[in-house]
Amino acid sequence: MRELDLALWGPSAAGKTALLAQLFLLPSSAGEGWEVFPTEASLPFVEQMQARLQTENLFPEANTVGAVDKLLYHFINRAAGIRASLHVEDRAGKESEEMNEEGQRRLNAAHGLMLLFDPMRERERLRDEVIRALQRLYVTRQHGADLDPRDPRPIAVCLSKADLLIRTPEDALRARREPDAFVRERMVPELGGWIDRFCANYRLFPVSAAGIRVRRGVVEPVVFYDEGLRLRIGLGGEPFNLIEPFLWIFRQLEGRA
Repeated sequence: MRELDLALWGPSAAGKTALLAQLFLLPSSAGEGWEVFPTEASLPFVEQMQARLQTENLFPEANTVGAVDKLLYHFINRAAGIRASLHVEDRAGKESEEMNEEGQRRLNAAHGLMLLFDPMRERERLRDEVIRALQRLYVTRQHGADLDPRDPRPIAVCLSKADLLIRTPEDALRARREPDAFVRERMVPELGGWIDRFCANYRLFPVSAAGIRVRRGVVEPVVFYDEGLRLRIGLGGEPFNLIEPFLWIFRQLEGRA
């Protein structure tokens, strides 16, 4: 069994913890026969998030700076006879924003990366955070004498909270069938050029841990505020593109093996 280390980057409130929790609790295999299983290392996180998201219908609380959930999931495709392990650390978004030396080392050591953008974040702030992260990863990586200095690793660039950008059933269908085009139309325009400059092998994905609900041809909101102004997850939502970015990274890495 080949074990893969993936690193996750995303500013505060980008939705990293919710995505990692729902990845196991409500996995979507896109018809490819994949299943996600927890391990002893990830069980406390899974049980805590199961109570938080599914019983209380609340989003995860913000992670404390310095606190780390080291997660290990097994991805298994019994029909294809494939088994992969995902090692990932769930950290406070503040650490992604600051990008200290330890954060740079961790990201550069991973086999593949997932970058998580929050479309609701102030555009200039998000642009500056992403550009700073890409620049710092570049200058701390060993380039050798390659003519192409871009990062060759598979990098899944994900637009989180994509359910907030879906207005019609046609939008929902396009987010699944044409994820790259869906994201390019909605991301901060300058980011595409910066990602091209620093990343040689990447794919864009819209993701939603809360999901969407379509009834009688109408997209209904799943996320709402309760009487205490707490953000809650309503019933009947269908999360999407939770596992697809990871499967794409796995396929890219297996192609190199």
